[in-house]
Amino acid sequence: MPQKRYLLLFFLALAIVAGGCKKKKKDDVTPYPPPGQEADLVATIPSINLNQDNNAAQGATLSLKLSITSTPLPSRGVSITVTATDPSGAVIAQNAAVTGTTASTDFTLINLPSLKVAKIVVTVTSNSKATNTLTFRFGVLNKTP
Repeated sequence: MPQKRYLLLFFLALAIVAGGCKKKKKDDVTPYPPPGQEADLVATIPSINLNQDNNAAQGATLSLKLSITSTPLPSRGVSITVTATDPSGAVIAQNAAVTGTTASTDFTLINLPSLKVAKIVVTVTSNSKATNTLTFRFGVLNKTP
């Protein structure tokens, strides 16, 4: 009978040890996911033929619309910077950079030279990720003398 006693003590000790090895619950702290990567900018200027000089203006100004189609939109919006040069390469003064926070942003080309094609470069940059940029190149002819 002493073996039954030892066997009972052995199983009792085994049950206690097995209970102590049970996986413990951690505090229910939900970790915050890392911030998502910003989507690459995808945008269009619908009324412009890109990489071509056959765009026309009916005066010294031309109003344009930039449509951002990337989703989600940059959290802090975009900056639209316009640079323009005349056929001789001289810089044509343009408005300051325009900031847009919606999918559609209007901007205007100004001081377009008469009866000459101005070379236009539109740079769109995310305000929350400076390396996220798009560049559009095209020419615009002011048809008025």
